[in-house]
Amino acid sequence: MKRFIVLLQFLTRIPINVNLKVDEDDFFKGIIYFPLVGLVIGMFIVAAYYIGVKLSGKLLGAIFAVIIEIFITGGLHLDGLADTFDGIYSNRPKDKILEIMKDSRLGTNGALALFSLLIFKIALISSLKVIDSYGILLLMPIFSRLDMVLAARLAKPARKQGMGNLFIGKANTTQFITALIIAIIPALILPKIIPVIGLLLGFTVWYVKHITNKIDGMTGDTLGALCELSEVVYLLFINILFRW
Repeated sequence: MKRFIVLLQFLTRIPINVNLKVDEDDFFKGIIYFPLVGLVIGMFIVAAYYIGVKLSGKLLGAIFAVIIEIFITGGLHLDGLADTFDGIYSNRPKDKILEIMKDSRLGTNGALALFSLLIFKIALISSLKVIDSYGILLLMPIFSRLDMVLAARLAKPARKQGMGNLFIGKANTTQFITALIIAIIPALILPKIIPVIGLLLGFTVWYVKHITNKIDGMTGDTLGALCELSEVVYLLFINILFRW
């Protein structure tokens, strides 16, 4: 329970006024709780979506869902997305890419990535059938954070020091399998979505290889970017598969 609270405090802005004595071990050993943190976030997303749909319809529901996720996470992963796109697609050498990613200023690539992702996410959520959308949105942050666990298992750190080094290269196979089981249990409310987990994990494997080819590893920013990109890929897969 202690490690779950630590990860909830770290990955969200939910006010939990509990002072805990923690060390680095609590972070990387607590990585199994990433999907559980996603479940908590998913509950807020579903509640916001429900309110928006009742007020005005699916479009407002989608906007509310996206806004509440940003609010709950403090835009943590969106910041990683912007930094990743600013650096990775700057067509510079590794050292320069890492330097750009540390720069707090928002570049053109990062701004375009943020704008595009938010538009895509709102459009994809608003295109869901309301009858299925609650379960789909509940599971979305669970699966995206499971992808982060797999990436931490597969990748090595691109920096000698960094926030991402709390997890990257330290997660083991047992932790990933435990996180996978935790993610699958709530997915049983909508069994037809379970195969999408495999597609997302495949996307994660490709993403880790792609980033590693650029900077010889992963950083906290690229891990956050994976979370955001996984949610868009998830919604895209859902829209395609459910139409069939």
